[in-house]
Amino acid sequence: MMRQIIFFTTFLSSVFAQVDLTKLSNAELDILKKELGTSDTSDLLVKDTEQIDNQLEVSVDAISKDTVSDLYYFGYDYFEKDISFADNTPAPKDYILGPGDEIILSLWGETNSRQKFVIGKEGLIYYNKVGPINISGRTIVEAESFLVDRLSEVYSTLTDKNNPTELKIELGSLKSINIYFSGEFSKPGISPVYPFADLLTAIIQAGGVTKESSLRNIEIIRDGELIHTVDFYKFFNKGDASFFDIKLMDRDIIYIPRVNIRANIQGQISRPGYYELFKNETLDDLISHAGRLTSNASSNIIIDAIEPIDQRLSDDYAMSSKNVKINEAKTVLINDGDFINIKRIENVESKVKIFGRVKSPGEYAASSSTLKDILDIAGGFDDPEFRKTIY
Repeated sequence: MMRQIIFFTTFLSSVFAQVDLTKLSNAELDILKKELGTSDTSDLLVKDTEQIDNQLEVSVDAISKDTVSDLYYFGYDYFEKDISFADNTPAPKDYILGPGDEIILSLWGETNSRQKFVIGKEGLIYYNKVGPINISGRTIVEAESFLVDRLSEVYSTLTDKNNPTELKIELGSLKSINIYFSGEFSKPGISPVYPFADLLTAIIQAGGVTKESSLRNIEIIRDGELIHTVDFYKFFNKGDASFFDIKLMDRDIIYIPRVNIRANIQGQISRPGYYELFKNETLDDLISHAGRLTSNASSNIIIDAIEPIDQRLSDDYAMSSKNVKINEAKTVLINDGDFINIKRIENVESKVKIFGRVKSPGEYAASSSTLKDILDIAGGFDDPEFRKTIY
């Protein structure tokens, strides 16, 4: 009975060492119980030792590759937002007014008034005593200067430097622009977006992307021509937000193709999960995308590789495993579907334990030490009375 209890302790320790159970859902824990063939841990005590050992090997392998790693696909959580951009996004200085925009026109000084106008389809607003005024196609600053000239026909103090009337334009409700979303979107098709949304916020407003979408090859097409290609990994990993400068226009097309190469990296890495790679990227690039190696990482890496179907001589050789060293990472290309495991360094016993008639019994570092060194650290032989008690 004692041998069975000891085995049970070892068995659970092996599972806990390879799987962080705190990260598993109840459903995933049920899968583990089912594969082990028990609903109660006490049942394990009476199971055949060899049978449990075989089940452990299968179950831990299934969890580490198929369950735990499935929980995180890098980058997609950036698009899972619920934000009202119209309420918190300021208008850029170069925003161009157009049909559908609402402006708030304020006058103060000799004359005080505050009125709202919606720019019509012809680009006009109608101001009493002046008539229709075309302000479409102008920035706010340009529209203010233009209105000062036109309204000075009625309010002469607008151009009076000694007793001026001030004029200010503010934006109210704004028109949307229609963008076409094509490819791997959750809701492909035409969608209205905020007129000065950047590429990222436009995709969020359109409903986000699928897990099969590329985050590194987003295309913006205008009038049938590709004008920009964006790699969001530059933003996610390095804060490169150069895509903010891309001004979206009405009837632009945003196209996202499917992921071409995606690999799964697990083990001693700061951000394990699935990552997208370009064709010429290496294991070193994958490690960089996943953050960094942990302090417990070994220099040994195991790659379960899948040969691309167009390069296989036979399906018998489609899958293979290989061991590589971390200093080889820059030369190792990664294929779609590869599984990379960064091994953990093994514990190495480098201490000695001294006990008995010593002043300070305990454990001491043995590296580069002689027996005399250790005895000196533990109290030494300088005390003549203490030395008399030593056999």
